[in-house]
Amino acid sequence: MNLPDVAELRLLFAGAYISGMIIFVCLLNHSKVSAVIIHHQKKFVVFQAWKSASSTLYRRLEKFNDSPYSRFYDFNPYLQRIVHQHMTVADLKALPEYRPDDRFAAFVRNPYDRVYSGFIQIQRDLQQQPAMPFPADWIREHVMGQLALNAKRLQDAAFDFDAWVGLLKAADIYETGLNSSLPLHPAHYWTHDGEKVFTGFIGKVEHFEADFRRMLEYLGIDEEIGMANENLSDSPAPENTYRYVHLMSAATIDRINMLFEKDFQLFDYPFA
Repeated sequence: MNLPDVAELRLLFAGAYISGMIIFVCLLNHSKVSAVIIHHQKKFVVFQAWKSASSTLYRRLEKFNDSPYSRFYDFNPYLQRIVHQHMTVADLKALPEYRPDDRFAAFVRNPYDRVYSGFIQIQRDLQQQPAMPFPADWIREHVMGQLALNAKRLQDAAFDFDAWVGLLKAADIYETGLNSSLPLHPAHYWTHDGEKVFTGFIGKVEHFEADFRRMLEYLGIDEEIGMANENLSDSPAPENTYRYVHLMSAATIDRINMLFEKDFQLFDYPFA
C-alpha cells in the first residue's frame, strides 16, 4: 500500500473531523494499552522509538507487557510531565520499574525515512487525536496546543516537506520536553545513555524481520507469538536503500545530515 501524496494529505487534513472510521480505529489502538514494553518475569524492556516500527513491536509483544503506563498522552508523576509510548532511555531511568540488570532492546531507522515518516504522521495525528479520549481535560488542552503548533508549521510550509524541514529548529529535535506531539528526537535517545550504549540489542527497521527474530533470542522469548504488522503503508525500504530520499531536495538532505549526524555515525547509515 502506497502512502498518499501531499495533495491527498491536504484533503485528509481538511476532512479530519468527519473521518469517523479513522477515529474509531485509533480509539481501539490506544485504549487500555501501555507504553514501553516491560516484562518482569523475563526481565526485559523494549523501547519504542518514534517512527521505527513501534506499533508492530507493540502488537507482537503485547502479551508480554507489564508496563503500567499508557501509550497515549498521560501525566507521569515520576517524570512530572506529559508523556506517551515513546519514552526514552532517560525517561526509563527515572521510573521505579527501571532495573539495571534487565535486558534492553530497541529498533532504529535511517534518519531520512524517519523524518519523512514523521512528516506524514503528524498529519495523521491532526486528523485523529482531537477526537480521542484524554485522561484529563488539562492534558487534552495541552496536547491541543501542541497540535496547533504542528498545524501552524505545516500551513506555513504549505504542506511541502522540504519547506517543513526548513522550519524545524534544533530544539524540536534535541529537547524532549518541548513538544510531545513531535517526538522526532535522535534515535540514540532510545539506545544510549549519554555517550554509552545502553541497550544490549539494537535492530534496524531496514531488515526488521531478521532483526526481530534475533531480538526474540536476546530477550529469551521462545514461545510462539503472532507476527502481525502495523502501519503497512509506512513499510521500510529494501535493505541498503532509502525509501524517501528521492523526494527530498539537496538542502533538506543536508539539514537532516546535520540534525541527525550522530545517528548516521552510531548506526552506520551512509549519508545520501
